[in-house]
Amino acid sequence: MWRILLPSGVVIAALAALAAWERPGPVMFGFTRESAVVQTALERDFLSQPSVESIRSEHRIFAGEPHVAGSTRDHELMIRTREHFAESGLEEIEVTTHEVLLPWAEDVVVEMVAPVAWRAALQEEPVAGDHYTALSPEHVGIPFHAYSASGEVTAPIVDVGEGHPSDYAALERRGTDVRGRIVLARSSGSYSYRGFKVLTAEQRGAAGILIYSDPAEERRGGDAPYPDGPWGPEGRIQRGAIAYDFLIPGDPLTPGWASTPGARRVARDEAISLPRILSAPLSIVDARTILAAANPIVRMRVRLDDRIRPIWTVTGIVRGSEQSDDLIIVGNHRDAWIYGAVDPSGGSAALMELARTIGALRKAGWRPKRSILFASWDAEEFALTSSTEWGEQHAARLARHAVAYINVDSGASGSRFTATAVPSLNRTLGEVAQAVRDPRTGISVAAASRDRRAQDRGALQFGAPHELVDNRPRGGSDSTVFLNHLGVPVADIGFTGPYGVYHSIYDTPLWVERLGDPGFRYHVALVQIWGLLTLRLANADALPLDYEASAAQIAMFIDQLEGRPAFAAAAASAMAALRSASARMERAAAQFARRRDAALAADDARTLHDLNGKLITVERALVDAGGLHGRPWYRHLIYAPKFTYAPEVLPGIAEALEGNDSDRIARETERLAAALVRAARALE
Repeated sequence: MWRILLPSGVVIAALAALAAWERPGPVMFGFTRESAVVQTALERDFLSQPSVESIRSEHRIFAGEPHVAGSTRDHELMIRTREHFAESGLEEIEVTTHEVLLPWAEDVVVEMVAPVAWRAALQEEPVAGDHYTALSPEHVGIPFHAYSASGEVTAPIVDVGEGHPSDYAALERRGTDVRGRIVLARSSGSYSYRGFKVLTAEQRGAAGILIYSDPAEERRGGDAPYPDGPWGPEGRIQRGAIAYDFLIPGDPLTPGWASTPGARRVARDEAISLPRILSAPLSIVDARTILAAANPIVRMRVRLDDRIRPIWTVTGIVRGSEQSDDLIIVGNHRDAWIYGAVDPSGGSAALMELARTIGALRKAGWRPKRSILFASWDAEEFALTSSTEWGEQHAARLARHAVAYINVDSGASGSRFTATAVPSLNRTLGEVAQAVRDPRTGISVAAASRDRRAQDRGALQFGAPHELVDNRPRGGSDSTVFLNHLGVPVADIGFTGPYGVYHSIYDTPLWVERLGDPGFRYHVALVQIWGLLTLRLANADALPLDYEASAAQIAMFIDQLEGRPAFAAAAASAMAALRSASARMERAAAQFARRRDAALAADDARTLHDLNGKLITVERALVDAGGLHGRPWYRHLIYAPKFTYAPEVLPGIAEALEGNDSDRIARETERLAAALVRAARALE
């Protein structure tokens, strides 16, 4: 019996394939033999639909003009998205307005007052052949750091390297005190999130911070700068937010609750995610002028308007035919610092194409088993704002019914497929990447990824045990609220390459067309992968979430802990309980897999329904209501971003180890063991 409604052509193809099938059905995790044949026919239909022309057209719409969050153009693109969702056949289309602290710059000045008078241009120069870079400053706006404190300070400059805590420690050993000074930090290196550099400077008593990019260091002797190559020219200025969203993301004035109209707000000086010092971006050209001066004295003036502005989340649904309350959520943020042709407009064009192509299946009569919710987020570039506020607003519904969230941020800036996800999604991601062709080589995306890693060992760090997926989710994008706060399985996918124009005026449609993805072929492949992953999650008889992989990965993380002497000394008594809990989760996951496989073989719909209900609760079990020490909004005990956005695993224990707090190490070990027992019970 068919369990999904299909377009007539797909039904005919599926019936023909099933009639001709003499061997076991296609390998497709979570599907019965019969359903896999039907799904294969559906996917064949879907794979033929993504269009280069459609994606290019949408990309030019989204990336054609500056559209910072809350702006008139951002609002126009919200309307465009809403209309496109409706034209695509999506249902229950909603625009959710949140009113949030969204500061824009009124004035930013950086000037040297001694030993000579000099003023930073704070303006990027046009490049030959790219008319987008020739816009007037009035259209582009002032380069600034969102959420900087406003004010004015004149002080000596101190070069702090990358602005890492160890850089300050080295300065202290040499007798250099940064208190009351303006520090100058380079944005490259492992500690790359500008907000952590600001927090570190604030904690050391600095009065202000200037952050510059060094394109030559970033490319390390590789390709040429734009327009001849993909790297930024020396005049590039990296805009961005500096909110401490590693403590709590979203609207800084509604920490932990949704910023709906009329919501309670805290005072600005009570907001824990807001910096207290001045911050501004510079180009390497201006930074060199300051560094070349003898004992420079610099004046900074920053004035942000600190206004409450509306932002708009657009959602639409393809309603499921069976478990219609259960949600597969796919999303991308719409706002950009200027054009954002890669970040995020490539992903925005892909989202529009995903809505169009899945909508075409819907118009032809097909419905998924579970509902698919499309989301266009806003103000991600400020503090992951609209996804966080929307997630907080709908937390109860998502806790009950969100199956997974699949995020695309920057789309395609090259040909290298990247996927970061929780381990339970490894198997399905691997199958999907095997089913999509790499546009350049013609082999599968999975095989192309393996080949590239073999050619470039160490360039990408993939999380064991899976070869294709990095199993250490990071911070800094819209998946954060789903995984780290709500306990929803997540994946973040895209195609990447040398991308040296991040958050600058040079991230234009012409950069993408000439260098990032000529022909938009990898944008098409992205839509194909995104769509297949969505369709499998929506249609599978057994939710394709593999907690054997999760249990094995967690056990590996615990093995790595045991090699740390500080952990062994502090958590000796709790270690046996942690090992026991981990082993119990592994056993429970293996037993669950056997029950699932037997139910699939028997086509036992009732048992599969019961097992699916359990699966939705497993990731939630790894969330602790108390949250992490010092940042309780982050509640997942296996994953959290570091303050740098780099991934942290077993964050409660890791942060206790960093603080050298033996009592806290023991408590966090016990808390992790309890979470693993909860996960095991969910599977048992």
